[in-house]
Amino acid sequence: MRASIDRPLCGQNLQMLVLIVNNSIRIIERLEEIISESPSITAIHRAYSYEEAKVLFKRNRYDIALVDIALWKNESIQLLKDIRKTDERLCIIALFTPMDNCIYEQCKSIGVDFLLDKYYDFEKLGGLLEMHHLNDKT
Repeated sequence: MRASIDRPLCGQNLQMLVLIVNNSIRIIERLEEIISESPSITAIHRAYSYEEAKVLFKRNRYDIALVDIALWKNESIQLLKDIRKTDERLCIIALFTPMDNCIYEQCKSIGVDFLLDKYYDFEKLGGLLEMHHLNDKT
């Protein structure tokens, strides 16, 4: 398994644990930049594959999972199903490139909370994290 990082963000009001599942280091790094701006994040973990994500889910209780729909070997849909089955309260954000309606419908039926275009919607992520944090407190 490649390194999964636990990045405590010092000096902030820390409360949420996030998992990023993506096979692109550039996308993961960009997501970490955006996520680390949120004062409610405890730590950020990374997984580059379905297998790594499954191991991390067994070890941790995440508040938010950011999952790339385009994982290698087309394992994204199965991972989303496994995540939802493991934890119904978890906020799942699926990252996609323009996709067909079939995958969109699958994500909705699994219970994905948000679908974000990984090229155009990254800036919406901070607001989604804060909205989830506020809703989780109530």
